[in-house]
Amino acid sequence: MTTVTILDKREIPSPEPGRVGKLDAYITYQVDPFRTYFVTIPNEKLGEPDEDQVITAAIKADLAERERFAGKTLEV
Repeated sequence: MTTVTILDKREIPSPEPGRVGKLDAYITYQVDPFRTYFVTIPNEKLGEPDEDQVITAAIKADLAERERFAGKTLEV
């Protein structure tokens, strides 16, 4: 289990073509002093009481994707 710190949560207009006019939550989180990342979640998925669970799931998915490439060697 990884502990992260949420540094900021902003609402931004969604950049996705299918979500024009809707807002997304842009959540910046820090794993350690050298690794700071962000996730984007459709704003309508957030709200009490399950907001923390939605954010946690998005961060877990983001970290899993990052770890998939960590240490990978490519020949180009």
